[in-house]
Amino acid sequence: MSNTMEKPTLDLIGGEIDPMRCDDATFANLRPEFHVEDISTMMPGMEGKGIRVAGLLQLTTFQERADHVTFRSGDGQYSASLTLDQAKNFGILIYEKEGKPLPLQKGGPFRLITPGLGDLCANVKNVTRIEITVGPGQDTRPEVRNC
Repeated sequence: MSNTMEKPTLDLIGGEIDPMRCDDATFANLRPEFHVEDISTMMPGMEGKGIRVAGLLQLTTFQERADHVTFRSGDGQYSASLTLDQAKNFGILIYEKEGKPLPLQKGGPFRLITPGLGDLCANVKNVTRIEITVGPGQDTRPEVRNC
């Protein structure tokens, strides 16, 4: 039995792009302004290191008409579809805590938070896939959002 753990990955798909698989090495190559070293400065009570969604979206070119970004949990039970501007301006993916991958108990391996958006229901735990779409994607957030 191997003691090595598989590195958590995140799929970026849709928008007529070549699918991308991202991980912490992908994040490390993003420009410094996309890194959030201490997420508690933006969301008190939360811990970890994050990456701005805007940085991920710059890694690829997608169709001009694409206007939404959907964040899906690994179990398929929860998703939030944000406008492209909301995703770029407010989206942060937490991916590390204390130098290790974000644990599942804390919403890992990737957890979307949206400080400043004003919709806590847009925060998605256990994100494994980000989909770029024309028009809204699947959104399982409750209609009355009191998350």
